[in-house]
Formats: sequence, structure tokens, C-alpha cells
Amino acid sequence: MNPSKALLPAALAALLAPALSQAASPEQLATPLTTGSVRLDIASGRVEGDACLSNRPADAQGHFVLNAGLNVARVTDDEGKPVGFDGWYDPGVDGEARVYTLAEPTATLCVQYVGAFPLYPKHDAMGDFKGMMAFNGDSARFTEQSAWLPQAFDPKARVRGSESRYDLQVDCRGCRFLYLNGSPAIEGTQGRFRSDNARPILLFGGSGPITHTAQVTLLNESLPTPKVDALSRVVQQVADVHARYMGVPLADRPTFLRMVTLNQAERDRDGSEWGFATWPTIAMSGSIGNVADSLLAGGEQAERRVQYIAHEMGHYYFGTLNRPQGPYYWVLLESSAEFLSIKALRQISGDAAADHYVARLQATVDALDTPLPALDAVDGHSDLGEMYRYVYGPLLLLSLEKQVGEAKMQAFMRGLLAAPSPKDWAELQAIALKASIDAEAWQHWQASCVAGGRPRCRG
Repeated sequence: MNPSKALLPAALAALLAPALSQAASPEQLATPLTTGSVRLDIASGRVEGDACLSNRPADAQGHFVLNAGLNVARVTDDEGKPVGFDGWYDPGVDGEARVYTLAEPTATLCVQYVGAFPLYPKHDAMGDFKGMMAFNGDSARFTEQSAWLPQAFDPKARVRGSESRYDLQVDCRGCRFLYLNGSPAIEGTQGRFRSDNARPILLFGGSGPITHTAQVTLLNESLPTPKVDALSRVVQQVADVHARYMGVPLADRPTFLRMVTLNQAERDRDGSEWGFATWPTIAMSGSIGNVADSLLAGGEQAERRVQYIAHEMGHYYFGTLNRPQGPYYWVLLESSAEFLSIKALRQISGDAAADHYVARLQATVDALDTPLPALDAVDGHSDLGEMYRYVYGPLLLLSLEKQVGEAKMQAFMRGLLAAPSPKDWAELQAIALKASIDAEAWQHWQASCVAGGRPRCRG
């Protein structure tokens, strides 16, 4: 998500089947698969897992990561043969996860583990973030960033395999419903979840209500009909705009998840909000109703919420259909979603709303006293922070549109969606040329807007 806009029943107890749906394509079957079971207890914060990971990338055969608060009991292959591993003494660390090294490669990696985490029923923790395995007293929230399931890890590139197909049994004592990202929520304390599409695997177990409409699912909060209708209406509008622009309809519709954060008491005092997207989940602190209230209020409040929802829904294209890699990762993932959100804002809320938002982005860049990396010189070592991803990158895309026209820019965005992630400037230019952006126009944009990390286009 864009931090600047966080303003800024049945229970199935059957044994797991060994295979997923036969409808899965060869491309899907080539992606990682996570199977097994996880058990958790809302009242104690205890977590137990027995999960297997297969189809790991070639560069991540010798390592895996798991949340640092989880203790590994044993590692085996899919036949139960023990596999030696290191990671207890002087361990490697990748953010919130501990890095484990296998003594020998195995096609399928199975990890049994257990852990317990603090409870914050008064929501008075010092902080909260996406990498926490969070127990707030009446819910549990584990995102892909928290590495609550074993993930493949490439130690050279320091990249986790955070997306996977899955076939998982989840048992949650104290939960009224269970939800795994990309699957329908299940009412009850147990559920089996399967996905033939690779997803960032988020787990939420809660005690609140569930609302379904044709456009959205609302989890863990009950809203009056006018608010549900407002959310549904905007989601449909955004879906229509994105589908027309990108030429591909959204197969997913968002699930809005209300989460009471571990530090919600502090957030309520200072009026702050926090949210994140793990598509198709859009998680929001405090209340989904606040978003609906803004939409109903109209004006700039509504415009900011429309743009926020449109950004997150843009991740269906850049982040789901196309999974960016390489030096342009952040531009492809976040700047592209932000560009799409501005296009949606213009269509839904009008030119004045979009122009005002773009002017705010430009003013933010103009206020910088240090240069930003030049897009034509970006490599794997470039620091493309939040300013670049959510502010400067979208402005660069808008400047290209201004120079080549809307039709060619639309073709370029569709080209980015369809192509493998470009590894260098020449490959990025090749996508532009295929979109009928001639070399002279591309080079003029490079010289007048890109070179040297210009904050504004020259000439």
C-alpha cells in the first residue's frame, strides 16, 4: 500500500489430499506449493505448524526462513526422512525471520514447529507492523511478511518465496471465522483452504461478522447498508476503469479486513490509521466504516479514499498477474499501481481531483533537497524508497504519457503487464517500442525528464 495514504460452516476435519485441482495449468503447477496444517489458540497466542513446501526455486533449495518467534522441532522430506539443518547458533536473520540452512537438498521440505506470542487484549502494544504474528485478544493476524509458514530463501539475492499455492488445514481455538488470502472465509474454528493460484498467504482468525456483496467481502465488521453500498459502488467503478484501461477484467474482488491493531489504543488517541494490501485483501486498522464515511462525505475525503482503493486494486495487475522482479521491481509494483490509481481517480472523481492530487505529488518532489536515482541508471543496488515508489515514479509515468499520448501510454502499460520484468533500460525501451512509442520520443523523454533524476521535465 501507499504509506502516504494511510493518512498515510462447516469445519472440515478430513485428512489433506495429496493433490490440488486437476484444473491447474502447467504454469500454476510450476509455482511453489505449501501443504499441511496449522493450529492456533486465540487465548494463549500458541501456534503449532506442520507444513511442507515443494516446487521451490532452484536458487532457494538450500535454505528456508521462518518467523523468529517460532521454534523448529524437526525438518524432514516428504517421506518423513530427517533432514539436517543449521540455524540455532549464530543464525542468519532476514527481517522478522530466522534463516535456516539445510545439510542436503530435498525436493520437498517439511517443517514441524511451535511458538507462542504475546497477547494484547487492551491493544496497548508499543507498535504493530505487517511482519508481526499478532494476537490482540480476539483475533490472530499472520501475513506473508511474518513468515508464519516456511518460505524458500535465496541467500545471495536475499529474496523470500512469499507467494505459494496452498492446501492447508487451519484450526483456531476461539475463532468464529477463518480466512486465508485468496479463498472464501469459513465460519467456524476449523477449515481447509486450497488455491491453485500462487498467493501471498495471509491468515486471519477472528470473532466478528462477515458481509458479502457481488463486489466486496467485509470481514470482522458490520456496516449499515448505505456504507456497504458506497464501498461496493466505488469498487465496481474502479474495477470497470482498470479493466478498460488494462484490457483484462479483475478476476478477484477485494476483501476488506478490519483489524484492531496491537497498538490500536494509541492510534485511536492520535487519530492515525494504518493499512496494507496483500491482494485481494485490503486490511485497515480501526474501522472499514471510516472509509465508507469518507466516500459518503464527498469532496477531498472521498477523492483520497477512491485513489487509495484504486491503488490497491491496481495490484491485481502489477503484483498478481505480473509479479515484478529485477531492478525496476518497485517502479513496476508500486509506481504502476499508483499511476493506475490516478487514471481511475480522474475517471471517477473528475479532472480537478486528479490534477490536485498530481500537483501534491509534484510539490513533494520539488521540496526535496537531494537528487533521486535516475530511472535510466537504476540497478539492483539503487535505493528506491517510498518517495520514489509512490511519488516520483508515478510522476515519471505521467510525464511519459504527456509526451507520447494516452493511446501509446495505454499500450505501454499493457506491454509492461504482458512482458517479463525488464532487466535493464534497453529491455524497458524495447517494451516501449513494441507499444509504438518511437525511439525519438523515448529518447526525448529520457533526456528531458529522466536523465540525472530530474525533479521536473526540462523543455
